[in-house]
Amino acid sequence: MQLQLQAYIQNCIQEKYNISLQHISLETPPKSDMGDFAFGCFLLAKEMRKSPQAIAEEIKKYIEEDTMKPQEIDHIEVAWPYLNIFLDNESFISSFKDFLKQENMYGDTSENAQKTIYIDYIGANVGKPLHIWHMCTPSQWQVFVNLFQKLWYRTISDSHIWDWGIIFGKLIVAYKLYGDDKKLQENAVEHLFELYVKISTESEINETLESQFREAFKQLSQGDTQMKDIWKKFTQSSIETMNMQLSRIFVKPKYNIWESFYEWLWLAKMEDYPDLEYSMKDIVAELIGKNIATQNDDGSVWVVFPDEMKIPSCILQKRDGTHGYLASDLASIKYRMENWNPEKILYFVDVRQQLHLKQAFTISHMAWWLHHSTELTHAHNGFISLKDGAMSTRTGKIIKLEALLDEAEKRAEKIILEKRDDIQGDELKNLAKIIWIWAIKYGYLKKSRETDVIFDWDEFMSFEWNSGPYIQYAYVRAQKVLKKAGFKNDFNHSTLQYTQVEEKELIKHILDFPWVIAEISQSYYAHTLCLYTYELTKKFSTFYNNVPILTEQDTQLLSSRLILLSNFSRILEECFEILGIPLAQEM
Repeated sequence: MQLQLQAYIQNCIQEKYNISLQHISLETPPKSDMGDFAFGCFLLAKEMRKSPQAIAEEIKKYIEEDTMKPQEIDHIEVAWPYLNIFLDNESFISSFKDFLKQENMYGDTSENAQKTIYIDYIGANVGKPLHIWHMCTPSQWQVFVNLFQKLWYRTISDSHIWDWGIIFGKLIVAYKLYGDDKKLQENAVEHLFELYVKISTESEINETLESQFREAFKQLSQGDTQMKDIWKKFTQSSIETMNMQLSRIFVKPKYNIWESFYEWLWLAKMEDYPDLEYSMKDIVAELIGKNIATQNDDGSVWVVFPDEMKIPSCILQKRDGTHGYLASDLASIKYRMENWNPEKILYFVDVRQQLHLKQAFTISHMAWWLHHSTELTHAHNGFISLKDGAMSTRTGKIIKLEALLDEAEKRAEKIILEKRDDIQGDELKNLAKIIWIWAIKYGYLKKSRETDVIFDWDEFMSFEWNSGPYIQYAYVRAQKVLKKAGFKNDFNHSTLQYTQVEEKELIKHILDFPWVIAEISQSYYAHTLCLYTYELTKKFSTFYNNVPILTEQDTQLLSSRLILLSNFSRILEECFEILGIPLAQEM
């Protein structure tokens, strides 16, 4: 309701003053006799150099004369700089009834079934264990995989595995020098990581190793059989380990298309995705043929953008004939367009890749691989660091994801036992699992993805206010009331009655759900959904603490309030299915 009215006010301002305000907000007045919502005209006054009260009076008149104004608006009053909006109770309740009648709370999404969205995140490097960073980008990515599936889009999810580049020549050399086949079979990723740290340290002393790294990678690029066999073993083991660990935080890609797939090395595919038609070499040749790229005398290939684009030049192919990330990303864009023709390709990759992806997107448009309406978006995220500073895989200074999740589960068990010593055994294990996922995953997702995060156990494991456990507890309370009342969703919605301020406030937030979903499906900010669930939960708590429910003697009012509780629960269930966080029925 609030978001709907905000959009309406924005539109009124646009039509009357030809001023486009990107963001406006409606406030909740401190007293109910001042209206249901209030809009302050301060920004407009500054923009127009005019009295805010005069602007408020003009907008009031404009809305009163608008035959298309929302039926929920009863009347408007001006209180100096504020436009106070009063809702018509009957129309307001009617809107809630209409919402309850909808089979799909997201609205009509049937036309989306014919559209495809491809969602990419940069997975782990082959041979490196998942660490605390990998609870970030994959968690953001999974939210939007879940969301677009809810909206009925054909959603293709892909963990783009980094198994290409000179750095991987380093791993091959390390394996040949120090590798242990038994350790590789027991735990390939751990052993490869040990080798990576060891060879990195050794190369700082022995400068001749760098040329060996380049030569190994060149042989792999040229399809050397021995190199391919080693790399197949490395890549398959890494993907299996990665997916097993990510499943603990409910992250599951449909595809894990490794980067070397686009080099056309004929490595065995692990999933049933289409065969490659255009390799990195084909892409480079095509761009040279279209005069987008230029081959130099030394064999290297560069793209130099027109001066007006103000984009730095970039290398597609090195002088030894090997390719880097840009060539593989361009090959992947063409591959995705050829096989799925998506409406959108979304990249959940950290902020350091902004220039790289801008270059890739621009080249793709220049090469005419995209339809005019195809959207390429980099939904970047900031960094996560420890309280004592940044992490480094090169030196081994990281918190491994598996260790992080194990520690979170232990801490959750301890917190539960401090509050409920009657919970033991499997019940304790299951509840602890849900609590730590809430704490870790919600604790991260509630922050804007662009924010740099310092990981702090005390903050992430908090049970207070905007935290996973706080919202989880409210859900359990609502479920207990519904269960105790023997609630069945067969009440006649036509007789719903809501007269309390707390009821209306909760309904307003429930009605905002489709608008919140529409907003995040365009902005790609998961924290907006977290903020919505927190505000919704606060409204529920105020309602729960101030309005009689099970003690209500009037059966019609009781049924109306149970309907409200049921829909509060239903909205939370939908939100946390999207966030990829389970809900407990007991706590």
